[in-house]
Amino acid sequence: MNVELYKDLIKDERGNYYVAVQKEGNELTLVNAMLERSYQDLWEFNEEFKKKYAEYERQFIGKVIMDKLRHDIVFASKDDGHGRMYDLAAVAGNYKVSFIDMIEFYRNPRVGRSHDNNII
Repeated sequence: MNVELYKDLIKDERGNYYVAVQKEGNELTLVNAMLERSYQDLWEFNEEFKKKYAEYERQFIGKVIMDKLRHDIVFASKDDGHGRMYDLAAVAGNYKVSFIDMIEFYRNPRVGRSHDNNII
């Protein structure tokens, strides 16, 4: 098993999805996938944003992020899709797993690196 950072999804028995954000040897650090996806893009509320996300007008802000995650789940569930889907119990059998508390995720090394953030 080779879990790829920011690409593969890991599902627990309750239906929660996680993504690996750090791997050192046999240690793997996970965070809630929806939270991680919410840190991928920087939003600028300009005309381009309004056009790109017109279908989301008068929707909850989390819907955009959930739709991105749903897309990733669909593709990770396919044999030829982008990324893979793993069961948390199986991952925990191969790695020493730790989790980043959702409220602490802003401290993640990915945050603030301009080449990782897409401006929308």
